[in-house]
Amino acid sequence: MKDKIDEIISKFDEFHIKKAKTLLEVITEMGLKEEVQLEGVLYASLRLNLTTLDDIKKNYPDEIYTPVATLEKIYNINYSQQEEEAENLRKMFFAITKDIRTIMLKLALIVVELRYSNNLTHEGQVYLANSIFALFAPLAARLGLTNYKTELENGAFKILNPEKYDEIEREVDSRFHERQPLVDKLVALVKKCMYELGIKGRVYGRKKHIYSIYKKLADHNLDNIFDLVAVRAIVSTVAECFALIGRLHSEVVPLSKRYKDYITNPKPNGYQSIHSTVIFEGYPVEIQIRTEEMNQYAEYGVAAHWVYKEKRTKRDSLDIRLAWLRKMMEDADNDIDDLAKSLNQDIYNNDIFVQTPKGKVVYLPSGSTPIDFAYMIHSEVGNRCVGAKINGKMASTTTPLNNGDVVEIITNPNSKGPSRDWLKICKISEARSKINAFFKKNMKEETIKLGKSMLESAVKEKGYSTSKLISNNMFDEILRYYNMNEMDELYANIGTNAISAKLIANKLAQAYQKKIKLESSPTSINSSVSLIEPTDNQVALKGLNNILLKFAGCCRPMYGDEIVGFVSSGRGVIIHRKVCPNVSYFDEARLIEATWKPMEEKIKSKHNKKQKSTNTN
Repeated sequence: MKDKIDEIISKFDEFHIKKAKTLLEVITEMGLKEEVQLEGVLYASLRLNLTTLDDIKKNYPDEIYTPVATLEKIYNINYSQQEEEAENLRKMFFAITKDIRTIMLKLALIVVELRYSNNLTHEGQVYLANSIFALFAPLAARLGLTNYKTELENGAFKILNPEKYDEIEREVDSRFHERQPLVDKLVALVKKCMYELGIKGRVYGRKKHIYSIYKKLADHNLDNIFDLVAVRAIVSTVAECFALIGRLHSEVVPLSKRYKDYITNPKPNGYQSIHSTVIFEGYPVEIQIRTEEMNQYAEYGVAAHWVYKEKRTKRDSLDIRLAWLRKMMEDADNDIDDLAKSLNQDIYNNDIFVQTPKGKVVYLPSGSTPIDFAYMIHSEVGNRCVGAKINGKMASTTTPLNNGDVVEIITNPNSKGPSRDWLKICKISEARSKINAFFKKNMKEETIKLGKSMLESAVKEKGYSTSKLISNNMFDEILRYYNMNEMDELYANIGTNAISAKLIANKLAQAYQKKIKLESSPTSINSSVSLIEPTDNQVALKGLNNILLKFAGCCRPMYGDEIVGFVSSGRGVIIHRKVCPNVSYFDEARLIEATWKPMEEKIKSKHNKKQKSTNTN
């Protein structure tokens, strides 16, 4: 594989050969294997237009091609957004890359790019520096690559504010040079106190890097930054922490307002340690004392360095899944082969992350479309959406989006609004809610008409008369049940499928049957359904002769009452009083005019029947 790497590099010019060798050194320092080195030089060759993705895919296995293709995709991520987008950018980066080795390779490429940034244009340098602050320095911190994080932050700061960088660098170098012997003496004193107390542990000194000092200068001048240099002691127990700080305070003078007991009173994120700034040989120096467990918690738990520095008080699933990696990288027992194998992990796969043309990151559920994206931007963008561009190309609004896509929504102010079919396409409930809100607000009349039509169809399917069954006095109980004030509100909900038309039709039918029972004759519980056989042909029906005829038991019509006939299904014509309450629920098309025959005709009819009977005998 080394021969293949050398072969690829041999095609570079002198400057890019130098950069490539630096890249190989950084990759090796990170503990990654030759496969990643090959991916790195192939990607460099791709950026120099010495090869193509198609050529790489044809000549190399997928495990080599995929990281190179991924690096090419994330090359187009827009890093120009403000600080509030930084976390989304980092998640988007993880979601696209999948393999954490590729993330580390990208970091190596950025480190090399920064080291050779003098060859970039001013605009290129500024863009690189902004991308480092937005994404790559925090990523290095999360992966435990502290030295690279420091290098990236200092280098980016030097590009964006060179005068301030030089000023601080001069001051820090001067002061640290002065204080280095001081730090060494204080470390020796702490070790001496630990030995006298019988405490075993480790002690070391450190200095703050330039960008970190710059951030503190917003609130303090350089003379008041007491942890410009510091000493940290790691011991075994809490009791040893307090014993050691007590012993040290007897040897040096503590500053009362600079003593913080975060063991008794942990920070909100769970961080624990003793911090005490002391005057040692005339200079303020910070001493930190904590147990090994506290130190591990500060590194890998809620108070991990990258959480504390980014001022976040809780971790997400991505944070938790990265904690094991930092611990593994700092475990001396793990060799490079084991580490490289373990790094091949899918770190973030919960959502997809896409960007607007201006670089705003939007994360959506897998399978989301430009419709979901539009409503995540703004409800009016969604309501006026008529098309979309994905990565600069026209695409259907129903096209599934992928990680890293740049999505542009095309709107039309004259659009009639969303389609109801979008409700079936949307993956996020927020989009569906906004679509339903549009229909309720802007298309109320249409949905009311649609809902009423849907209910009428459901009522007819059950065999009832819509003109009588769908009336205001039938809806009182239903409106109370749904906590609504008017029928239009119910129709609108039916029109948007929020309430089933068939369900309301069933409730109306039940109310109808209940009303019939309440308003029918009290003489018989079953009077609403019982029928009385006429003893003779007493009724004349307009346009009908010789048809089965029955009197309704609900109103028991008597000679002289105003009557009406109802053409039933299979039981002939049923005669009701016109004032019978049940008549108001019948389909008017099935009502027929009925009158009583005159008394003489009634007697004649009886005589004819009697005569016919005698002749038969």
